Amino acid sequence: MDGYINGNTDFKNIFRDLLVALENEDDIDFDTKFYLINNKLTPTNFGAKTTHISEKLTPQNTAGKGNKGSSDFEEILDKILEKQEGNTISIITADFIYSPKGGSDVPSALEKLKTYTEDAFLKAGKKNDFDTRIYRFTSDFNGIYYDYNNKKIPNIQKRPFYYIVIGPKNLMGLFDSEIASQLRNHSGFENEALFTNANFKSIPIKIISTGHNGRIKTRGGDLEVMSYPRTGNLEFIALVDLEKLPVSQSYILDKNNYQLSNPEFTIEEIGVVKGKNINFSNSGSLKMDPSTLVKIKGEKYTHAIKFSADGLVSENLNFSLRKKIPTWVDKVNSNDDRQIQSDSLEQTKTFSFGYLVSGISEAYEQQSGSNKYFNITIPVTQN
Repeated sequence: MDGYINGNTDFKNIFRDLLVALENEDDIDFDTKFYLINNKLTPTNFGAKTTHISEKLTPQNTAGKGNKGSSDFEEILDKILEKQEGNTISIITADFIYSPKGGSDVPSALEKLKTYTEDAFLKAGKKNDFDTRIYRFTSDFNGIYYDYNNKKIPNIQKRPFYYIVIGPKNLMGLFDSEIASQLRNHSGFENEALFTNANFKSIPIKIISTGHNGRIKTRGGDLEVMSYPRTGNLEFIALVDLEKLPVSQSYILDKNNYQLSNPEFTIEEIGVVKGKNINFSNSGSLKMDPSTLVKIKGEKYTHAIKFSADGLVSENLNFSLRKKIPTWVDKVNSNDDRQIQSDSLEQTKTFSFGYLVSGISEAYEQQSGSNKYFNITIPVTQN
């Protein structure tokens, strides 16, 4: 991590803003403790006020505190999770490059990382119900990069780093809305992920017409097909209120995160409800007609899912938002970082990161007994 704390880097700027946000948050009474992590947890505050700790983060000040030559993150997470109880929020910031002690077979080492991470979260989940959030950032980097063979590689200018935040649901919601929302304003912020055991069984829904491509009647969440279009597919829109869903906007708007039980239907696109309009990224803004606005008066809907049906509909539509690893995680994972100096795309990736996240994800899926945030059935009848 020396390259992130050598000079005035984005890593230190973001960390400073985190400390200031924590210190000045009124809704959560933070009693903050700091640890340096590599092969072990080393408590330290560098003898500085909380908001000034980022200024003390230098390669010189962290020298001799643990073994910087290795980072067994599955063991570190295990130690942190052992201390996870009550109203504790654990915030771990690191590059999360897996550097196990000694040389080892890479595929075997990566599977070990995944399995042991899963085990750590499963054990902790038996004692406490907590959420885990991951935030990805990019910082300038002034140091030496070490590949998985521990070879020194200079002249890497930018590198990603992450915050993994673990805590009880009630506090994690406040952390995300009050603290993380400030960090998202940084130009270095890129992506985020959520892992939770929570299921959302009551999602408000209203079916409306697109105004073309077939004629339908609706009654709340029910759909009656009056006539099919002469050309093209039958279309309709489901308005839903996902305000309480603790996932990112980008996750909600990605139709690949949804699952449909009836192959006759597909999701065309997902939009955001803004006043009288629905803003779709592909087809643009759709103004809801006056009759629709009367129907939804006094009700709140945040998103709109446009469905289409190819041919005659023979059964109800069941759809769900799956709990899955966001697609960005696979894109930033690296299984081989030896060519990082000459490969600009590789420089944006993190060796082993996908295996770490997979271990977390699989633990949550086992604990919750469901891989869905919500599951909705739209009864469909024919005229």
